[in-house]
Amino acid sequence: MAIFLAFTTLKESIAAEQKPWISVAGKNFIKDGKRFKFIGANAVNLVFYDDWGLDIEKAIRTARENNISVLRLYIDLGWGKDDDFDRIFDIASKYGVYIILAFTDCCCSRDYATLEKYFEVHAPFCNITNRRSVAAFKKLITQVIERKNSINGRIYRDDPVLFAWEIANELEYRHFSRLAVSGWINEIAAHIKTLDKNHLVTIGINADGQEFSGVNSVFQVFNSAELDFYSFHLYPSSEGLVKDGMLPEENFLSNVETAARGFLSLGKPVILGEFGFSNSIDLNLKVRSNKDTAGLYSLAFKKYMDAAFSAGCSGVMFWGWGVPDEINIPMWWSKESHSTADKDFCQSLRQYRILTGEND
Repeated sequence: MAIFLAFTTLKESIAAEQKPWISVAGKNFIKDGKRFKFIGANAVNLVFYDDWGLDIEKAIRTARENNISVLRLYIDLGWGKDDDFDRIFDIASKYGVYIILAFTDCCCSRDYATLEKYFEVHAPFCNITNRRSVAAFKKLITQVIERKNSINGRIYRDDPVLFAWEIANELEYRHFSRLAVSGWINEIAAHIKTLDKNHLVTIGINADGQEFSGVNSVFQVFNSAELDFYSFHLYPSSEGLVKDGMLPEENFLSNVETAARGFLSLGKPVILGEFGFSNSIDLNLKVRSNKDTAGLYSLAFKKYMDAAFSAGCSGVMFWGWGVPDEINIPMWWSKESHSTADKDFCQSLRQYRILTGEND
């Protein structure tokens, strides 16, 4: 877990470079006075790069060259160090890439024998009804927002390279009452905004459940005045692409549209913050690396993106992005990242044209 210890005061704050800030107007993002829609990617692996001699700058540069303008990372993932984020922010600014930074990762309790062990080992900040957990989380948030970048001297709260702060990745809200969930979101988001008036605030939501289908809908649980936009996550199965050569099932595309419209009904911008074929890492790699299925794989991604944008989403962020050399690293994330080695996929990204949505 990255522990941010560098504090600063308002007097130490320096003027940020002239880079367009992202703001919100109704259900749209605004950049330079115009609506802003984007293709993005999850890149949580970047904080590991220095440990394996991988090139952070190459990862960010090639992302931009392939039509990716926003990258998403987690703070307390693995052994990421303070200056890892300093470097990533500084390089991203150089190439015109924005960053969404999640303060904590709340996925996945199913990987632990008990809920208590999950909170103890992996997700101490996700125990939202524990006041000690809440206090510790607020302290971490304060340290991050007030950190001075050791490379360029910018305070994080003053750096326009940040697209938004994300409270948490996939809060496991089912363990708590709806009242507790909405109260925690309001409290944490309000805390962020007392420290930082510049950046947007969101939360990453796992929308892979019947409660997002319109039956017993939970959309209102996330209807917080303190949140500026919504980010939902959905993953299809990849088996069909391999066994049957089939494009995505219509019901999955319908799920994307239903979730997008449900969150849009709350009156704020919405992004598909995670999507891809992650149910089987090895199968994912096999499908996109095989010349007989790579084109179908890319076409399937295009259909997910089309469904999201047509429904009114302002952005899509696939999982994940990196450099080709990742494949040689004995880590869980090494087979999940796309890179310039995925030629069909990258060509599809470069050629993609964002569809007109319901907000246009």
